[in-house]
Amino acid sequence: MDFIHVKEGKNSWKRYLSSFIVIILFIFVAGIPYAIIGEVLVGTDGDPNTYYDAEKMEYIGLDPLLNFALMNSTFIIWIFGIFVAVRFIHKRKFKTLITPNRNIDWKKVGYGFITFFVILSATTIIDAILNPGDYSINDIGLSDFLLLFVLVLVLTPIQTTCEEVFFRGYLMQLIGKWIRNPLVLSLIAGGIFGSLHFINPEMGYSPILVGLDYLLTGFIWSYVSVKTNSTELSIGAHAANNMLLGWFLTMDDSSFGNIPSLFVVNNIDPAISLMWSAIAMGIFLFLSLRKYKVTN
Repeated sequence: MDFIHVKEGKNSWKRYLSSFIVIILFIFVAGIPYAIIGEVLVGTDGDPNTYYDAEKMEYIGLDPLLNFALMNSTFIIWIFGIFVAVRFIHKRKFKTLITPNRNIDWKKVGYGFITFFVILSATTIIDAILNPGDYSINDIGLSDFLLLFVLVLVLTPIQTTCEEVFFRGYLMQLIGKWIRNPLVLSLIAGGIFGSLHFINPEMGYSPILVGLDYLLTGFIWSYVSVKTNSTELSIGAHAANNMLLGWFLTMDDSSFGNIPSLFVVNNIDPAISLMWSAIAMGIFLFLSLRKYKVTN
């Protein structure tokens, strides 16, 4: 069974157009609670340093943990919108965005998570050894970190899985109706994924190098999904990436916000970050294809 060129359900371009509109509508609706709560909080606290930044599209001055919870909760509505679109417009099961098989292979998801978590941890530790001045222990309270730990544990897998089933599942299946070459398909889908991250605050460090980092990440996870015939590995890897960053590393101008992670990155070198990302992604690609590559 072919994951990209899905046969189950009804998948005409008209239905994709309809489902895409529905998903966009749910994304819009998902932002409403965040906007309402944010406006109430910054409008009633009497603090001029709390406000909505239209350029960054976020509320400045909110409690970092509250802001993290509100922003990541929007993905619950987004992923529900994808479910509604696929189940009722395409008339197929939600799991077809993850695997063409009867059941989701949770061991495969776990392999993606553990493998990428270990790779990313190793490259981060090596970088910290080589550049000890770039890292410091964050001055946080135990209760704040424990709350962050729970929020990341619960909400981050929802956020990353939502992005994976949309970009590596729904979007690649749509593009795959016309693009058959795995490399070209991965470049297009990965490029869309990466470019949508260009609004992240991290782009301020270097639009070119950080942008290349996002594009590389999107391409590798897309290519792995195509070649292994499912999004299971990328779901695990994406969750590992964001959960490790959420728990252990925070920095200025981050899309995660100033959350109470265990360590602070004091100096960002975009070129070195891109190098480590390329190494991590290359190792993950090699290990994934060696273990799970499918010949279609």
